[in-house]
Amino acid sequence: MKELVRDTVAISVKELRQLKRDPVSLILTIMFPILLISIFIVISQAFSATSYNIPVVVADLDGTPASALLLDKLTSSPLIRVTQLVQTEDQAYNAVSSGQAFGAAIIPKGFGDDLIHGQAFVIVETDNSRITSSTIIIASMNRASQELLNEALLGESSLQLKASPVEIITRPVSGRPPSGDTILPGFLGMIAILGAFDDIVNAISRERERGTFPRLILSPISIFSIYSGKMFSTVLLTILRTALMLVIFRLQGLVIRGNILLIFLTTCLIAIFTLSVGLTLSSRVKGSSTLTILEIAMTFPLFTLAGTTNSPQTLASEGRAIAYSLPWTYGNEALRRVIYLGLGFDAIAGDLFILLLGSLVLMPIAIMLSKRTM
Repeated sequence: MKELVRDTVAISVKELRQLKRDPVSLILTIMFPILLISIFIVISQAFSATSYNIPVVVADLDGTPASALLLDKLTSSPLIRVTQLVQTEDQAYNAVSSGQAFGAAIIPKGFGDDLIHGQAFVIVETDNSRITSSTIIIASMNRASQELLNEALLGESSLQLKASPVEIITRPVSGRPPSGDTILPGFLGMIAILGAFDDIVNAISRERERGTFPRLILSPISIFSIYSGKMFSTVLLTILRTALMLVIFRLQGLVIRGNILLIFLTTCLIAIFTLSVGLTLSSRVKGSSTLTILEIAMTFPLFTLAGTTNSPQTLASEGRAIAYSLPWTYGNEALRRVIYLGLGFDAIAGDLFILLLGSLVLMPIAIMLSKRTM
C-alpha cells in the first residue's frame, strides 16, 4: 500500500513538473473549461440582441404625408438602419445587388391614395443570400406599416384610413439559388481556417515533438524560408480542399455566380492569415495537444462571430464589434459576394486587403518570437 501511494505521488509530481515546464499548457489546463463556458456566454449575449444594425435603403416615390410617416417608422425601427434615401427604384435595386445594402424598401407612387382606399402596397427587395437579414427586413416593414395603420385608426395621426393591411411585396434581388444554401460560403471559409490550423499542428508542433524542428532551424536555411515553405504547402493544400468543396457544392446544386479564381484567391488568403496566427501561437506553445486545444477554443466561436452561419449585423453591438475586428469575417463576406452575388474583384478588394494586411503584420511577429525561443 505504501508503495502504491509513493508511486502515485511520484507520477503526480512528474506530471505537474512537466506542466510547469510549459506554462502555457498549465494555464490552458486550468483555464480551458472556464474559457469554454465564457465563450458560450459571449455567444449567447451576442445573439440576444434587442436591436439590429441591418443596412437598408429606402425609395419614397410617393412623397405624400402618408409615405413620410411610413418612412419615419422605418428610420426609427430597432430592426433595421436606413443608410440612404434614393430617388428611383433602379437605384434601390443597384444598392442591394452591389452589396451596399442588405435590402431596399420602395414606397410606390400613389401610396397615399391607395392607403385611403385600403389598397396600398410597398415593395421590399432583399439580398436572399442573407436569409436571416431578409426575414428581419420584411418583419420591420410589416411592423412599420402596422404601426402606421394603428395610429390612424386611433386618431393619433391626421390620416383617414381604412382598416386594411398594407401588402408587402417581396422581391429577392439576388442571392442563393433555390437549390443552394446560404451557409455554404461560410462553411468553405471555415474549412480553410480549420485546414490551416491543422497544418500548423503538423508543420511546427509535432515537428518539435519529434525533434526535427531544431535540426531544421540549425540548417543554413533561414527561418523566413522555413515559414514561407510551410506556407506554400498550406496554400497548395487549401487549393485542393477548395476544389473538393466546390465539387461537393456543385453536386448539391449550388450555382456559383462569380469568378472561380476569386474563390481560390480568397480561401488561400484566409488560410495564409490563419497560418500566420498559428505560427505566432506556435512560437509560444510547444505541444501539439496544447495547440489543438487553442485551435478548438478559437474556431468554435468563429462559427458565430465570423459570419459563417449568420451575418454579423444580426449580432448585438458587442458581437458586431468583435466580428468586424476579425479578418476571417471579411474573408467569409468576400466568398459570399463572389459565390452568391457574382461580384468581381473590385467589390472584394477591401476584404482581401484586410486578410493580406493581417498576414503581413503577424508573420514578422511570428519570426521574431520564434528566434527568441530557439
